[in-house]
Amino acid sequence: MAVRTSKKGMTQMQVIDSPKNDRIKTIRKLQQKKYREQTGSFLLEGWHSLKEALHAPTATVTVILAVAEHWPTIQAELALRPTDSAIEQFTISQRVAEALRSTTTTDGYFAVVKMPLENSAETTATALPWLALDHVQDPGNAGTMVRTADAAGFAGVVFGEGSIDPWNSKTVRAMQGSEFHLPVMTTTDLGQWLATKQAAGYQLLGTLVDEQATDVRRCQLASERYCLVMGNEAHGLRPELAAQMDDNLYLPIFGQAESLNVAIAAAVLMYQFQLQVKD
Repeated sequence: MAVRTSKKGMTQMQVIDSPKNDRIKTIRKLQQKKYREQTGSFLLEGWHSLKEALHAPTATVTVILAVAEHWPTIQAELALRPTDSAIEQFTISQRVAEALRSTTTTDGYFAVVKMPLENSAETTATALPWLALDHVQDPGNAGTMVRTADAAGFAGVVFGEGSIDPWNSKTVRAMQGSEFHLPVMTTTDLGQWLATKQAAGYQLLGTLVDEQATDVRRCQLASERYCLVMGNEAHGLRPELAAQMDDNLYLPIFGQAESLNVAIAAAVLMYQFQLQVKD
C-alpha cells in the first residue's frame, strides 16, 4: 500500500512508501519547467534550503516531505513559526527520496515552494547593484552566482533569455536559500531590461575574455548603482549586449589557464567592486 497514516506526537502524518504514488508523481513533475510555470511552484531539496525557506518572510512553503528520522528536526523549526496549518507534511521512504532527488545523493529533505512574484522584485533596494546573466546555462554556476550576489550585498539577479531556469532543481540547490534573501528574476529581453536600468542612472559593466577590454583594476566606481553582466560559459557576452555596455571589463590571467569559470569570475568582480563602494 503506497499511503498509510501514522501519528507523530500530536501531528497526523501521511506516510508515502512508493515512488508510484500519485502525489509523488505530481511533485516530480516540478522537475519540468513547463509544470513549474503552470503551477507557480518549484521543488526544493536539502535541509539548509528548507530551513531558510521556513524562516524567510518572502517564502511560501506548501508541502514538506522528509524521511522519518528528520521529522523531529523539522518539527522543532515549525514550532518557531506562528502557524503551519497550510503546510502539508509527508513522511517518505528512502525509495521516494531517491525518486525526488536531483543530485547523486540526497539528505532526504524536500519541499514544494511557491515562486516569488516577479512584478514586485524591483521595488526594493533600487540603489544597490544588480547581477545579470546572459545565456548562462549551467545550473551550478547560476546558483553559485546568486548565492555570491546575496553575500556581496547585491539588490538581485536577473536571468536573461537563453539562461537556465532559476527554479530548476539543481539551480535551487546551488542557491542554498539565497533565493529567499534577494529577488531572482527572469526576462525575455535582457537588452531592454538593461536599457531601463541605464536610463535610471545605472552603469552597465560587461565582461569579456579579451585583453583589449578594460582591465578590471582600472575600473573605478562612484556608487553601487551598477549592473554587472556575465556571459555564457563557452561564448561569453553576446556582441549586441557588449555594445550596449558603458564599459567591458577583462579579468587578467596571471598563470597558464585559458580562462576562469564564470561563477569564480563573477565572485571576484562582485567583491572587487563592492570593496570599492562600501563604507
